[in-house]
Amino acid sequence: MPKGSTHDLLQAQLHSASGRSSKVIKDREALEVLVEVSGGSLVLRVDSGGGYSLRGRPAGKEATEAKSQDLIAVGVVRADEIVAIRPEESSAEHEH
Repeated sequence: MPKGSTHDLLQAQLHSASGRSSKVIKDREALEVLVEVSGGSLVLRVDSGGGYSLRGRPAGKEATEAKSQDLIAVGVVRADEIVAIRPEESSAEHEH
């Protein structure tokens, strides 16, 4: 970590829905979580500035043919709110 950096330590508490397993992850730059679901996977990335993105990846042959992951949401987490932008809505708003 460079001297003089003002990044706070990011911390995530991951746990299963059943509560049987749990893990704490800490990093100063960013955290990324991969969750495998039926038909593919989801990747949530949060950086130390509060920015986040959620991407979807199809499974199997579709995943190898896809040039990039599908961006589902992107935004910023603030102390009093979460600012979210869904890519399909923002492109439709700019067309009007």
